[in-house]
Amino acid sequence: MIGAGLLASFGLSLFYYLVLFLFTKDAFYPLQQFLNLWPWMSLLILGFGVQWAMFARLRQGKMMVGGSSAVSGVSMVACCAHHAVEVAPFLGLAGAAIFLVNYQKELLFVGIISNLAGIGYMLWRLKR
Repeated sequence: MIGAGLLASFGLSLFYYLVLFLFTKDAFYPLQQFLNLWPWMSLLILGFGVQWAMFARLRQGKMMVGGSSAVSGVSMVACCAHHAVEVAPFLGLAGAAIFLVNYQKELLFVGIISNLAGIGYMLWRLKR
């Protein structure tokens, strides 16, 4: 279970790094961005790992439950959305990119709250 959580946290971190690297083509930029937003990013990564560990525990008991992994991923990608502005007009997504840039921290906060809600739900399921 703990291994699943650690693997999930690592996977989300890798996902964030790769998406940001693909937008910027700079190997150090994802690390700089993480350091600028480390409190929010760390909570998001930790919450994601905890959810996966709990999900693995629930699966052992044959209970099915959904998590908020998509929200975590979208929140982390929102951190680098300002780089999508360069490509977004060609994709017809300029408005979406601008929205993501303007509400970057708020989206991270929504991701953290979503993680907490998912953890709370899974705790409730585990106790039942």
